[in-house]
Amino acid sequence: MKKKLLIPAIALCGAAAAAAGVWASGLLAPPRDPGPVEGITLMTATDLHYLSPSLTDHGPYFQSTVENADGKMTAYSGELLEAFVRQAAEEAPGALILSGDLTFNGEAQSHRELAAKLRQVEEAGIPVLVMPGNHDLENPMAVSFEGEGIWITESVTGEEFAEIYGAFGYEEALSRDRASLSYTYELAPNLRVLMVDANTGDYPGSAAPRTLSWVKSQLRDAARDGAWVVAVCHQNLLQHSSLFSGGYRLGNADELLALFEEAPVICCLSGHIHIQHIAQSGGALREIVTSALAVSPNQYGLLELAGGDASYRTRPVDVAAWAAGEGLRDEALLEFSQTSRQFFWDTSRRQGAAEAGTGEEAQAMAAFFADVNTAYFAGRTDAVPWDEGLYQAWRERDNFIPYYLESIAADGFRDQTAAAFTFWREETP
Repeated sequence: MKKKLLIPAIALCGAAAAAAGVWASGLLAPPRDPGPVEGITLMTATDLHYLSPSLTDHGPYFQSTVENADGKMTAYSGELLEAFVRQAAEEAPGALILSGDLTFNGEAQSHRELAAKLRQVEEAGIPVLVMPGNHDLENPMAVSFEGEGIWITESVTGEEFAEIYGAFGYEEALSRDRASLSYTYELAPNLRVLMVDANTGDYPGSAAPRTLSWVKSQLRDAARDGAWVVAVCHQNLLQHSSLFSGGYRLGNADELLALFEEAPVICCLSGHIHIQHIAQSGGALREIVTSALAVSPNQYGLLELAGGDASYRTRPVDVAAWAAGEGLRDEALLEFSQTSRQFFWDTSRRQGAAEAGTGEEAQAMAAFFADVNTAYFAGRTDAVPWDEGLYQAWRERDNFIPYYLESIAADGFRDQTAAAFTFWREETP
C-alpha cells in the first residue's frame, strides 16, 4: 500500500521536496509518514477573560465598564467558568486546549482561581494545555472594582504564569522554549500539540527570533519522528478580515506560516479576535479561530481527528443546565443563552446608535448593525438578516461602521462554526 501525506503545497517525497529546497533549508529531515491518527477529540476554548468574583462588587464602575465594552459576560464570569469546567469534564475529550486571554486583565487572583478549577478537568483524566494571551502577563490594567472606582491589583510574570499553570502543559512538555512560554506536548506517538506563545515583553504580538528557531526544531523533530502537529497560537496566523490585521495577526505570521506549510501540521487553532471564523492559506493550511468563551454564544470548539480526516464544530456552554443542577433560581442563569445574546446585542446596538445619529431611521440602522454583529461574532453570518436599504443608509455615514459591514459582506455569508477536511490518506498504487 502507498501512503500519502496531504501536506499543503509540497509533496513530501525525497526528490520533490529537495527540489523545493525543504531538505536544504534544514527544516525537515526526510520525514516518516505519520500515518493515520487514532480517533481523538480535542476541545479548544479561548478568551475566557475570567475575572475572579472577589475582584468586583458589581458596583457602578464595574457595571459601566462591562456595559460599554465588547459584550463579554464578565458579570457572570464565575458561573460561566463553573459550567464550562463541568461540561469539559463530562464531555471527556482527549485534551482541553486553552489558547490565551485566560483572564480579564491578567489578575493574579483570577489566574490562581482558574488553575484551581482546571484541576477538576485534569482529575477527570483529561490533559489540559494552556498558554497566555496578550491580556495575561504583567498587565498594568489588572484591577479590582469597588464602588465608583478601581484599585490596582497584582498581575503575574511569565515565570509565575508557568508556575501557576505548571500542571497544564508545562511540567509534562516534550520540549519548552527558553525565550517564551511556548512548548510541545505529545498526545500520542504520532500526534503533538505545538503551543506558540507570542506575548513576551520584548516581542509583543510576534514570535521572538529564538522562538522561531525553536519552532523550526520542533517541526523538524516531528517530521523525523513521524508525528502530526496541531499548532496553537493566541493571535492569528492568517488575516480573517480586511479590517483585522495590525494587532490581530501575528507580527511575523508569514514566517510561521511558511514553516507550518512545509511541515506535517494538520491545522492551526487560535483566538484573540473574539469572532468565530475559519480561513485557509494559499498553501491550504487551515486556521480555526474559536470565538471568545466570554462572549455570546459562549462556545468552544471540538476538533475530531480520525484516520486522516479532521472535522470541527462548535458547542455552547450550557450554563442553564449547570444552574438548574445547582438549584439556582437566577432567571438570567436559567436562560443564559438568551441573556448573553441579548447583552451582546444591546452592547452592539448602543455602539451603532452612537454613530447613527437620531431619528427613526437611525434606530433601525443601530438595530441592523446589532443583528449583523451578533451573528458575525457567533460565526453564523449565513443567518444574517441583511437589509440592503439600511446598509446603504450606513454607507452615507462617515464613520467606521460602513466599512465594517462591508468587510462582513465581502467575506460571504457562511456558517463558520463547522469544517471538515482530509490531511492524510492511504492510496493503492
